[in-house]
Amino acid sequence: MVLTRRAVRAARSLITRLPVELLDIIIRYLSFEQTAAMCQISRLFNALATPILYRSVTFNTDEGLRAFLNTMNRPLGASLVPHIQHFALPRAETLYMPKLVADITASLLPLTNLRTLHLATADEVSFITLLRTAQFPHLTRFATSVQSETSEAVYDFLQRHHRNLQHLDILHAGPVEIRSPIHLPHLRSLYTTDLMLSHLNLEEAPLVELRIYNIDAEPARLHPNSIDPSTARRVRNVTLLCRYISVDTFDDVAKGFPLIDKLEVQAIDLPRLITADEIIRIGTHLAKLTELSTLNLDISAADKMSNEGDATILEWYGACKTLSSVTFGGKTWLREKDEWSALCEDV
Repeated sequence: MVLTRRAVRAARSLITRLPVELLDIIIRYLSFEQTAAMCQISRLFNALATPILYRSVTFNTDEGLRAFLNTMNRPLGASLVPHIQHFALPRAETLYMPKLVADITASLLPLTNLRTLHLATADEVSFITLLRTAQFPHLTRFATSVQSETSEAVYDFLQRHHRNLQHLDILHAGPVEIRSPIHLPHLRSLYTTDLMLSHLNLEEAPLVELRIYNIDAEPARLHPNSIDPSTARRVRNVTLLCRYISVDTFDDVAKGFPLIDKLEVQAIDLPRLITADEIIRIGTHLAKLTELSTLNLDISAADKMSNEGDATILEWYGACKTLSSVTFGGKTWLREKDEWSALCEDV
């Protein structure tokens, strides 16, 4: 059925008579492209859709970043400032020349309603001016990489925002100089390197999720004093990302985080192959994790045992009776009562 022009105008008139609050809810369910199209319909829909369109500023391409910076440099940019709450640099390979870094900094500094700031990039980009001067009163999530030349600026930034931060991703490349441990009393999730933990004061933090990233060739290990014991007992999810997985890593986790509910060990390069003896040793360490329910391991059995996957799961379940989900060797097993079954095979 083809609507007449009068019918189209009547439909649009009906929509505009809906309460603004209802229109706002409807627009929130639209895709980015649909929301952008809404801005072209009328002044009313432009006023309703624009705040939603710019609430979260992320980029799929470098061109998107440059288009955003051009918009912020125009008179329209000032009206967008109150709406922007989340900002993340593009994951694409971007050449961050000094002029581009300066433009990004100038666009970010006025964003006083910012809640999420993701500055981690593929290259080591120094946003020193932003880190030294920015003040975001509502910032709860922050991601960056720190180098020796930016460590002081990162320290100052975290000191200014430490009371609101709940999620922190902070990786370091090379030696880092931190004057004193940074107090983060409200931190709930942390993604960092083991060595960086010593620069963070987490004694009061309600830390629930911890992700440790290790890029060294040596086996990933957790230092005994890397985190306060009382804080470690509050952690429920632990993820280790490393180049080389050692069985001793499981011992470190069992000693440091005995009450975790979920453990993931991911290989940065190729999955690790373990022997039958190592499977038994892992089970010995799992026995110390009294509340572990989910175990995701990016490893496979090297020995050609009969029903090797099922045998391994039963071995670990015998050691840790709280297990209910295990991913191992490209498959996932789920437990219903005391029966295990393979759910799927990863592609």
